[in-house]
Amino acid sequence: MLNIKALISYLLLIGLAVLYTLFLEARGGSYLITALCAAAALSVLLCFYTARKLKVQIEISGDILNRNDNVTVSLVIVNEGLLPTVFTNAELFSSYHFRTSSPQKLRTSVFGKGKVRFTADYKAEFFGKGKVGISSVSATDFLGLVTIRLDIPKAVAEIKVYPDIPEVNSREGLARSLTDAAAFDESEETTQSLYAVNGTPGYEHRKYEPGDSLKLINWKVSAKRGEFYVRRLEGASGAEQTFILDKAGSQFPDKYGARCEEQLTVEALLALMMQFAKTELPSKLMIRFDRDWETIPVITPTDVSDIRYRLTDFTFSDDEVNRIPRAAEGHSVVFTARCDAFISGYVSGYENRCAASPRVQSASENIWAITYDEEDIRFVR
Repeated sequence: MLNIKALISYLLLIGLAVLYTLFLEARGGSYLITALCAAAALSVLLCFYTARKLKVQIEISGDILNRNDNVTVSLVIVNEGLLPTVFTNAELFSSYHFRTSSPQKLRTSVFGKGKVRFTADYKAEFFGKGKVGISSVSATDFLGLVTIRLDIPKAVAEIKVYPDIPEVNSREGLARSLTDAAAFDESEETTQSLYAVNGTPGYEHRKYEPGDSLKLINWKVSAKRGEFYVRRLEGASGAEQTFILDKAGSQFPDKYGARCEEQLTVEALLALMMQFAKTELPSKLMIRFDRDWETIPVITPTDVSDIRYRLTDFTFSDDEVNRIPRAAEGHSVVFTARCDAFISGYVSGYENRCAASPRVQSASENIWAITYDEEDIRFVR
């Protein structure tokens, strides 16, 4: 590609040399014209030579990150020829998942059989499949007359960013009401307790931990042992809580705000599922990664971690079709980044349905707002 401004400047310089030859000194002017033409030819030839001998690689310090982790991206420019290269221009790029304060552009020249390494640090800000890579590499001759864009294979690296699993404030709000609803009643021999696979009442006991529902406390056992004990659920299914992740993306006016709302939705979902798993209350997640809805049982904290890993494949959509699956049995909570009239209509009038969202667009008593309380997730009305 010809650089028009540089070419015009060069032609003006040749014109001055011609005027010098005609009106001042013919011999000296001819030497000057010859030198200018030779310099241009040599510079352009060296540019084409550089384009053939230059190799550019990208290296990353890791391809799996937790949110807020850092990754170092290295741009390595290798000269496989004996002659020095002309000016090499390279520029890095990253998807919205990352932010950086490092320079993204490099301009350098590499001596024969040498290499130049350029590094930039990126911080993972949003979960998902992020990308970092080289947006462009070009060689420009020393006089700036010609720029050749280089074709760089495999110049993009994919990095998985996992969402956080924050703590949830379980002493009030939605978390407390859900765990209370899923817990046993206070009698040890209740006929309404959850049942194990073999059909017998399925519970053992463990020491009480802060955040456990008071309805899980076995008062008779606690009185005998002199400290609080709660029932441990085994394979429970009768009071299973269903969590639903709405596929529809946020409609916040700017993209950054929309991504923040979507991320808060996902992390609040993970936080509440982890709270259920730690309290040994059964739940399940209904989620649509692609076209079909999938139901994932959640029994242990490991199950929540596995879902967290899979969420790197989840993307929100502008599509309104198939946002919510068929009504789930039992208690269900819809986690949504788009709390509109559709969601309000889905939960209104149902005692066992509710929704949680970072921004409530259509008010309803069955809709909870997701907020951060320092580092904890809270659900408030």
